[in-house]
Amino acid sequence: MKVLAVIVLVAALLVLWRMMFMGYRGRALRQRRDLPRPVGARDWKAMSRSVEGIYVSTTDAENALDRIAAHGLGSRSAVQLGFVEEGIGFLRQGARSFVVPVGDVLGVGHGPGMVGKWIGKEKGLIVLRWKLGDRVVDTGVKPRHPAEGAAFAEQVEELVRKHKNTKNPGGAQ
Repeated sequence: MKVLAVIVLVAALLVLWRMMFMGYRGRALRQRRDLPRPVGARDWKAMSRSVEGIYVSTTDAENALDRIAAHGLGSRSAVQLGFVEEGIGFLRQGARSFVVPVGDVLGVGHGPGMVGKWIGKEKGLIVLRWKLGDRVVDTGVKPRHPAEGAAFAEQVEELVRKHKNTKNPGGAQ
């Protein structure tokens, strides 16, 4: 009787796991139709001022629980975050690397966590807000060294300010 109960339990868990996998895959396929694939860098070796950490995920900016699964953006991985010629580069290990063009960056901030990772510290994650096609998304990275993460966020803020001033030299917004 115990063997039968274990077999039924294992079968039920396998069915649930399969349903979760199919749901996530379906989400990725639906989003892939609506969201463009992020660009890559021409030369990752030219990355400067990089910060090592953990890429947590990318979510919809309006709904922090809506993970972006398309193009591998929802997969957690080790990351080297830095500046490349095309913009801000996310050189990921075991997942698709990508670049956020400077013109698409809307801002940067810090947060205690996001879907997939909750740190609890107010400035535990670097959260980059950017445009992916017509959608505004947030990408979270937990830096290995918090001081480096804070310095990187300041550099991104300065880059965004310079880009806005270049687009709008008069300063009017």
